[in-house]
Amino acid sequence: MKSFLKLYPRSWQERYGDEMELLLDESPGGLGVALDLLLGAATAYAIVIRGNRILSAAGAYLHGVCVAVLVQAIAFVTLILVAQRSFATTEVAVGPFRFALVIMYSGLFGLRQESASLLMLRVVGELPAFILLTFLLAVLALVIATPRLLRTLR
Repeated sequence: MKSFLKLYPRSWQERYGDEMELLLDESPGGLGVALDLLLGAATAYAIVIRGNRILSAAGAYLHGVCVAVLVQAIAFVTLILVAQRSFATTEVAVGPFRFALVIMYSGLFGLRQESASLLMLRVVGELPAFILLTFLLAVLALVIATPRLLRTLR
């Protein structure tokens, strides 16, 4: 558990490190203590970052980049899921600008997929994409909520 103390900012370690080591020696440890230390480290860094204007601006920029990347990943997985359901070409365009184009083939070696077993295989094959989409949406919600969560933990 003492290794989690290294996650805290240096200024915090210098001020409270010895006391926390003594406290951890007396505590039984476990998953709850580990999560508490991780959350405490995140809160301590949030306070340090909020006190420094340059770090605060960099943190806001990084947060925006994370949100943008997650939104793009969600859009990509959604596009693939929509394209898999369609046997025709799926195109995402606004005016003359084409953002995405997915061409689906009608079957293996030019044969049509009319067999029920192939159709079932296709539905089962989409399950990992739905799981990925759900995971990406959950991570996006967490990333968007992180600043508010850190403010309430202070």
